[in-house]
Amino acid sequence: MPIIGQDSSDALEPIAVEPGEYELRIVDVKVAENKDGNPYVMPRFEILEVPNAKEFGRYIGLVHDDMTEKQRNSAKYAMKSFCEAFGIDPSAPGDTDDWVGSTGWAILGLEESAEYGEQNYVKKFVTGS
Repeated sequence: MPIIGQDSSDALEPIAVEPGEYELRIVDVKVAENKDGNPYVMPRFEILEVPNAKEFGRYIGLVHDDMTEKQRNSAKYAMKSFCEAFGIDPSAPGDTDDWVGSTGWAILGLEESAEYGEQNYVKKFVTGS
């Protein structure tokens, strides 16, 4: 496909959406360790129905040995609410690549980032409970 001659006159600038409830689709999932060596997953989302909405991620820390009971419960609840919102069975065989394309609902907030400007973030995943 040639690069020269592409018409981009109808291109829209990527935006962050106003706070509220939105349907999201998982577009990528990063699995890694943070600077302290603790495991996490970071799903990356697009907002459906808003084609020029900026994509954004959500850090979800995973349970590890150095956690207090309270931290362990918070990590478990964060993963549980994410999985419920996106219809993911965390005990099913496969890997996080299988999550890509899953859709779910979340309540989004809006914050200002010095590096990226306005960005959305997940305030709460919307689950059946």
